[in-house]
Amino acid sequence: MLDSRIDQRSKRTWDFFLANVEGLLIGTLVVLVGSLFIIPAPWLALNLLQETLECSRTGRRVRWQAAYDRQGNFLRSWGLALAMGIPIAIGYALLIVPGVLLSLYWFHAPMLVADGRRVGDALSESGRIFRARSDWASYLLNWLVLAVLGGVAGLTAFAVVLTLPLTLIYLALCYTDETGHVPLTLPRREVVV
Repeated sequence: MLDSRIDQRSKRTWDFFLANVEGLLIGTLVVLVGSLFIIPAPWLALNLLQETLECSRTGRRVRWQAAYDRQGNFLRSWGLALAMGIPIAIGYALLIVPGVLLSLYWFHAPMLVADGRRVGDALSESGRIFRARSDWASYLLNWLVLAVLGGVAGLTAFAVVLTLPLTLIYLALCYTDETGHVPLTLPRREVVV
């Protein structure tokens, strides 16, 4: 069950962070600097999320350069940011509960996109995974862990540098615990000559 693993997942998140601290912190700084320019922010974040997922599966160290070297993710990252961000923002504006429900429903969508799925497919599959579970409260508990990390991130700029990689790791571990350790499907890279 997903919710019975929160304490183990938190420890695994911290262990993964410590083992990859340099790559994660520098990658986070790249994401934060990109956020100042707005346009590359979702792309940089999705790239670092994809790198975190790949490294959590393979055991290799996180490369901070991955935050900017996966050009094939640019449109998918913006598609995900808009397709999830606008409805969730409207949901939170409507009384918070609809926003929380959409956040739970699309909990795995960022990881599915990082795993190589198209945005529409990722949103549908995330909803299917949510509906297939009888213990949806586990999603709420995991979402609360991420909300607490996000709340801590709002305290200072230093806290953001620490909580962003912890959030990405925790999200990757939630996904791999739910779906199993399946091979990562990287975006196809085509060379046009």
